[in-house]
Amino acid sequence: MAIWWDSPVSPDAQTAFMREVPVPVNNALLQTFGRQTSDDNTVDFSEIVRTNRIARYRTWDGRIHVSERDGGSGKRVRIAPLSTSLNESEFERVMREIQRTRGTNQRLLETAIYNDSERLTQETLNRLEMAWGDVLSDGILSIAEGGIGSTAGTADFGTPANQKTTVGVAWTSFGTSTVISDLRAAVDIYVAANGGPPGSILTSNVNHLRMRRSAEVVDLVYGTADTRTQVKQDEMTTLLADELQGLQLRAPYDASFDVDGAIVRTIPDDKVILLPPNLDDLGYTVWGTTATAMELVDSNLSDLSFEDAPGIVGVVEHVGPPYRRFTFVDAVAMPILSNAKLLSVLDVVP
Repeated sequence: MAIWWDSPVSPDAQTAFMREVPVPVNNALLQTFGRQTSDDNTVDFSEIVRTNRIARYRTWDGRIHVSERDGGSGKRVRIAPLSTSLNESEFERVMREIQRTRGTNQRLLETAIYNDSERLTQETLNRLEMAWGDVLSDGILSIAEGGIGSTAGTADFGTPANQKTTVGVAWTSFGTSTVISDLRAAVDIYVAANGGPPGSILTSNVNHLRMRRSAEVVDLVYGTADTRTQVKQDEMTTLLADELQGLQLRAPYDASFDVDGAIVRTIPDDKVILLPPNLDDLGYTVWGTTATAMELVDSNLSDLSFEDAPGIVGVVEHVGPPYRRFTFVDAVAMPILSNAKLLSVLDVVP
């Protein structure tokens, strides 16, 4: 394939347009976490083992205590590429030119390129949203598509095993589920690992309802003699904050996407996720540099600089015969958990 340099929309203009496409409103995870860039398509970071150490009292003129430094294990993650495209067949191209534009299709082509670029950018952002859901579900990014095998496409960020738990009684058993006890146990483990409590809960709307209908929750709010079967949303919010060190209940998260004709949830609705007070401490989305971007950087027909190369890029490619045009969007990006101990996950419907 060859870049169509004479396209009505230059690769520079197309790329600049795509980088201004807003994150879809339903992609709450991608909106929530920060963004960083990498110019070598790798991420190096250390998982720091933070310990709540203390100073020592001493006698006057006595020996000063020497503390220990926090330990850490180095990690290096290679960022995975992701791409998508739309093509215009020879028949469709000819018919549109004859029937609609009669050879004056410059404006039509510009509009089509920008429309396709916007659509494909949103598809790319949707895939990143799904990647975030995957990571937050177990601390592991698993990619098995586009020729990437399940082993090569796995990045385990190291969430401790005891922070990925399964409750003893399913939250679907409203009369016997122990929602607050389950969450308290998870919070205690979180505090032991991090020196402080999580900040919020991320889960589905159905789990919001399951929590509100738990007999344990109802009894804590109304007392055991009351006959009501569920608490109100604001009462649930207050109870969590009171019982679990200020833990906040985030808005329900139920994003899903069409994957090869099947509707797939971003996060399974049986997962309850504990997040830190400051999400920037947990991780970020990293954007690398694509081969397409480097093609633009190396060309004297493009003004894209090496410094601006990281991020999504777009070009129109012209191939044939048979002659077709592809609107092509290319990216190197993935979620990164820089401190995976700040994530805890409960499976509440074993």
